Amino acid sequence: MKARFLPSTYVQDQYMLFHHLNQGKMSVEEYTREFEKLVIKYDIHEPEEQTMVRYLGGLDPRIANVVELQAYTTIDEVCVLAHKVEQQRKSRVNVRDSFKPYSSVSNRGQPFNKGSTTPQPKPSTPFPSNP
Repeated sequence: MKARFLPSTYVQDQYMLFHHLNQGKMSVEEYTREFEKLVIKYDIHEPEEQTMVRYLGGLDPRIANVVELQAYTTIDEVCVLAHKVEQQRKSRVNVRDSFKPYSSVSNRGQPFNKGSTTPQPKPSTPFPSNP
C-alpha cells in the first residue's frame, strides 16, 4: 500500500528531515516534542547514545554546551537538563533586565556627588597639580 501512494524516496526524505532537525526559534519543550514525534513517526531504532547525540546536535549550542557538562545516562535526563538550562537562562535575563543603572542619562560622564543635586564640572586636568 505504501509503495503505491508514497514516493520511492519517502524513507530517505524522512530521515533527512529528522537528521537536520534544529531547535531554531522553538523552545526546548517544543523541540523535544518535535524530536520525539519524529522518532515515533519514522520508527527510529538506534542506540540511546546515538539518539542523545542527535538530540544535543539539534539544540541551541548555548544550551547544548551546558548540558554536555552534566552527567546523564538517558535521553530523558538530557531533555530534563536542557529544559532546566533554558529556564535558568531565561531567569538570568529577567534578573538582568530588572536591574537598571543608578545614574540617569543626563549625568553620564559626571562624577557621582552624593551631597549636591547640581552636577559638578569635570576637572580640566586629569591629575591635580602639587604645589
